[in-house]
Amino acid sequence: MPCWVPPSPREARPGATLTRHGPADSVFGALTKAPSKPGRRGLLVVFLCSALFATAGASATVAPAPSLVDGSGRRPNVLLVTVDTLRADHLGAYGYRLGTSPEIDRLASEGVLFTDAITPVPTTAPALASLLTSRHADQHGVRENLAEFPGHLPTMASAFDAAGYQTAAFYGNGAIRNGFGAGFERFEPFGERWFFRDRRGAEKAIAFLDGAREPWFLWVHFMDPHGPYNSSPPGRSRAFAYPDSPALRRELQQVETNSGFGILPRYQRLDGLTRVGEYVRRYDGEILGTDAAIGQIRAALEASGQLDRTLLVVTADHGEALGEDEYFFQHGTLLHEPGVRVPLIMRHPGLPSGLRSDTPASLVDVFPTVAALAGLPAPDGSVGRNLVPSLRGAPTDGSVVRVSYTVTPTRQTAVRRGRWELRGTPHPEGPPDDFATLELFDIRASPARKLPPQAESAIRAELEPLVRAAARQVRENPSAARKMTEDEKARLRALGYID
Repeated sequence: MPCWVPPSPREARPGATLTRHGPADSVFGALTKAPSKPGRRGLLVVFLCSALFATAGASATVAPAPSLVDGSGRRPNVLLVTVDTLRADHLGAYGYRLGTSPEIDRLASEGVLFTDAITPVPTTAPALASLLTSRHADQHGVRENLAEFPGHLPTMASAFDAAGYQTAAFYGNGAIRNGFGAGFERFEPFGERWFFRDRRGAEKAIAFLDGAREPWFLWVHFMDPHGPYNSSPPGRSRAFAYPDSPALRRELQQVETNSGFGILPRYQRLDGLTRVGEYVRRYDGEILGTDAAIGQIRAALEASGQLDRTLLVVTADHGEALGEDEYFFQHGTLLHEPGVRVPLIMRHPGLPSGLRSDTPASLVDVFPTVAALAGLPAPDGSVGRNLVPSLRGAPTDGSVVRVSYTVTPTRQTAVRRGRWELRGTPHPEGPPDDFATLELFDIRASPARKLPPQAESAIRAELEPLVRAAARQVRENPSAARKMTEDEKARLRALGYID
């Protein structure tokens, strides 16, 4: 597992800063509040030892915090909310000035918000497989949407089921229909279509809660912010005021493909809309609709008296590009901040209220953290960390290495440590660690900044063996591609997943 050495003073980090890239930077900068300035803290330098993905665990200097199990031994209910394609920096709690997320913002004000959380992979099924198992693709094998989820791996659902919880999951994206229900007593789509409105998902969740036996574990995967942005009525975001910017007035070329740069993807087309700003507005309206659905579930918990007996976790599978790096209304191809940065919020009366934690986090950390809070053992084979000390406000001794990668033909791999990200893109036909480009980014700059090749040579030298090892490992044990029916292909095409 990784070895640790004392902090390097020159890498002491300031507070985390959300970053944006590309031509829309000035627009979103005008809509983002200035971040607060938490105190400085040291970073740990990471050596590559025997395995890059060994579980790091909590800092040795901080004792594990108590769980949320009460004095009578009663465990908390757990509500896990994941939102498809939700950018952290388009939420008020993360500094966005438009009113997209009053309900999520309220949860953040009552709980703990992680300012620096990422997805390991910006594609829905692989990302959610990592969330549920605390493993990367080399272990869970889910490398594409509609892939079969392996039923033999321990998951959050199986852990809670074994502990006596009633378990259920409702989802709005059919890309996770194959095997993701392992361990759940109920695993149901919002409706008969693959892409169904979040309002229906909230209704199904509330109906379950009305007769649920405590303790329960409920997962709801909302879908509205995923394109096409037509789930919410256009009037929902009409009152939002955007800057008068050339970036938002830009007319996009309409093409007959679902992926590419500088274009409006086919699956995103809405009648009569061609300007970037019109689609950004619709995206924000989708977030507001999902936020209302989350608020409906919260209201049901309050009305039944269960809210304060429930641990609420809100996060996303990945983000969305809104023009950064000339990538419009898509995700999955690039490992830039808009695609990999996700919200992560946890709320329970036993946790601090209004805490913003700069602890680096990943979706693979959610399972071990939630298990610890519920008084369950750490999951076997986990590559994630238990973040409970950070939830209690404990300072972190430093940063760990976080891995992200694409499962699209770009096959990008990146490692993050502190303020640095080293991102490799391999030659199209070469091994995954035979990089055509190897680029260093300062992800604490605003916007994130690519450094010239000669800059920070010592940092590059430290991170290069890590990113090469990661590129090899996440692509080990490739699973056989699942043969899709023509109907399945058509449904994936309608969501922009394939051409």
